[in-house]
Amino acid sequence: MAKTIKVDIYSVAFGGDGVARHEGKVCFVEGAIPPEEVVFEVTKETPSYIKGKCVEILKPSPDRIDARCKYYDKCGGCQLEHIRYEKELFYKKEQTKELFSKIAGITLDDSFDIVPSDRDYGYRTSLTLHKGKKGLGFYSKDNRTIIEIDECPLASEHLNEYLKNLEIDKFFPDDVTLKNDFLGNVWSSNQEGHRFYQDDFNGTKMFFSPKAFSQANRYISLKIAETINGRAHKKDESTFFDVFCGAGFFSFMMKKPFNLKVGIDSSRISIDSAKTTAVNSGIKDCKFYKGDAEETFFDIFEKNKKEYNVVLVDPPRAGLKKEFLERLKDVEGIDQFFYLSCDASRLARDVKEFIASGKWKLEKCLAFDMFPRTKHVEVLVELRIKIRTIV
Repeated sequence: MAKTIKVDIYSVAFGGDGVARHEGKVCFVEGAIPPEEVVFEVTKETPSYIKGKCVEILKPSPDRIDARCKYYDKCGGCQLEHIRYEKELFYKKEQTKELFSKIAGITLDDSFDIVPSDRDYGYRTSLTLHKGKKGLGFYSKDNRTIIEIDECPLASEHLNEYLKNLEIDKFFPDDVTLKNDFLGNVWSSNQEGHRFYQDDFNGTKMFFSPKAFSQANRYISLKIAETINGRAHKKDESTFFDVFCGAGFFSFMMKKPFNLKVGIDSSRISIDSAKTTAVNSGIKDCKFYKGDAEETFFDIFEKNKKEYNVVLVDPPRAGLKKEFLERLKDVEGIDQFFYLSCDASRLARDVKEFIASGKWKLEKCLAFDMFPRTKHVEVLVELRIKIRTIV
């Protein structure tokens, strides 16, 4: 018979588990939130902590709600559907502050905040699904089994409608990515003729591909772009460098008149999308380079830098490679540095290295809820060089 323990939940850990203590050990309880009293079933126990799953709620939290997704208890995609959205934002903000304090030794001041999504369901305009035995779905909580679905509450109505009518056969690929544009048209990585599509962001028309990365939440993507645009400085001769640029979204959304905007990405189809946008829109102040950022950035920077240089990096979840970071923080000529990450712990780790060099200061940190109802949060950091004057 499985061991059960009764505890009082006092916090929420990154990942969504409720936190409690029992006989000197920290307990991480899936499905529990403060200030609940619960009984949980132990799934793992070590000398320092216990993990388990809530099996009985003795005193429910006023912040508890019913999950909207019928697959929530099995699917590994969402972790926070059982919490009021306002409280989810609170926990994500506190978790980010704690990560920066523990990992980077940085206390985020009162200016730190989290920008909420305009909707907590139906916001995703991009989904990647995996092939199961009979249909498509997501990985379960065990990260191995495919939970086949016929709808996802986080996805837009356009993606869900397309998904309901999507038929698979033995020749169907193991993974398929679906994206919808501003008109609701759905584009599939598995569909012939769907290599590129045109989208519109506040009147700026851009090309994307269902075969390449793009942000999943349109509203939050625009909020991040607005923030960078509002905080980026420039002089008479200025260059904006967009590293890991994808299809060039942030380059094209940068409305300040930089002399030049330079994008770098390792994906050929992403760079082709960006170049197509530039050509079709008659944009002359953008250059896009296909290449590994760690290998190509420094030469590209030297060729294109001007009097004042702003750099944005938006790397994969793993963050910046150590060798790249070491060189990057010491490059002469970078005045302002933006770092956007979907993993706050990796971001805090890398920011610590910049600050430790003595050349950079943390100017701004802001979280964005790109992925409501999940454990993930997007965080933007702005660093400025100490020794050059900002005008």
